[in-house]
Amino acid sequence: MSRAFRLGLAWLRTSRQSVSIYCVGAIAGVTVYYLYNDQRIASRRQQLIKRRKELQLDTTKSHEQYRFSSLNIGGRFVNPFDTWRDKTLWDFVRWLCTRTSGNGLPKDMDELDRTLPVVTPHFALLNALSRSANVRPHGGAGDSVEYAEYPDPSELDPRSTVTATWLGQSTCFVQMDGLNILTDPIFKRRTVFSWLGPERLRPVPCQLEDLPRPDIVLVSHNHFDHLDSDVVRQLGNTVTWYVPLGLRDWFARRGIYKVKELDWWQESEYTDADTGRNFRIISTPAQHWSGRNGLDSNSSLWTGFLVKGTNSSVFHCGDTGYCPAFKEIGAKYGPVSLAILPIGSYEPRWYMCHQHIDPDDAVRIHQDVQARNSIGVHWGTFMMSDEHYLAPPRDLATACAKYGVLDGLFVAPQFGKTRLYFS
Repeated sequence: MSRAFRLGLAWLRTSRQSVSIYCVGAIAGVTVYYLYNDQRIASRRQQLIKRRKELQLDTTKSHEQYRFSSLNIGGRFVNPFDTWRDKTLWDFVRWLCTRTSGNGLPKDMDELDRTLPVVTPHFALLNALSRSANVRPHGGAGDSVEYAEYPDPSELDPRSTVTATWLGQSTCFVQMDGLNILTDPIFKRRTVFSWLGPERLRPVPCQLEDLPRPDIVLVSHNHFDHLDSDVVRQLGNTVTWYVPLGLRDWFARRGIYKVKELDWWQESEYTDADTGRNFRIISTPAQHWSGRNGLDSNSSLWTGFLVKGTNSSVFHCGDTGYCPAFKEIGAKYGPVSLAILPIGSYEPRWYMCHQHIDPDDAVRIHQDVQARNSIGVHWGTFMMSDEHYLAPPRDLATACAKYGVLDGLFVAPQFGKTRLYFS
């Protein structure tokens, strides 16, 4: 082995020019291959979109299965919407070269505490609305000033009560009809590792073990800020995971097998073992992309989820650009009791509009899916775009006024505050 190593080292010393040529050639070849493959997929995508439109115009046959169904070309999922445009390497470089810095973040932590306060969740309420097997002993926080006007938790009926506690980014702890739901979980300080990735502006309002145990977890896609591997290991097979197509194997490699993998419009039924209540978990279309490294781009799908119980329904949008599928979701499943919609990471619009909605788009989706109430998430947590850190709630208020949405029906919640709704 050592002799072979010495021979290899000697060859490198005498053939440096050849090695450089080989490396440049290899890099150029791989680049050309990926550019050609991307162009081939883009061309095929346009052909299939055109074909689907032709099928939908055929009134002699039913082609409902083609309407906004997922699309896979050569092992990669693509967006089947005219509203999508693939970004190039040059788009990314242009964005990096023109980025503004700072996002208006104050250097004074007291100012950040004032503008982005963190509230303790109403643990007494969350426990009261959970099954006894899911309750975790914890201090109440129900006597704090944030919850002074809330009713006594013991007087509430879980079957007609919906709670939503935003924990940062797209992570919410939601309760409906007695079911505990966790969405797109991330509790890390940084998105990727403890030392890598954008850092939280504000501390997480509580830890996972502080909350009542979730029954199900909804994962919209596999980006690091929506899927925390530490949470996956912590919850393991104690919950049922609902994930988009292509993501089951990622969980299986970590020993997690209690996973329901769904395609767009596909449904799965969840039955509460204690109460016997049935819930429909429905995967819904979204306009986005997936990947956790440069090698798995779009190898798994991205999705939204609609959870329908006997008395309530909750729509978890995940990340998305605006597309015509939301009107279809509303027509098929509306009205929705509560929608969880992203309102951040949207500037500059020329770069972000295809993958991230802005508050104006979010209000349109609120109306498209016929939501009675909505909360705006995916803002003020990890700064990964160019808008001012307080722009999302301000722009949301402007959009609500523009579209005639009444005050309080679509809000940008405080970190950690448990919001209460009645179905």
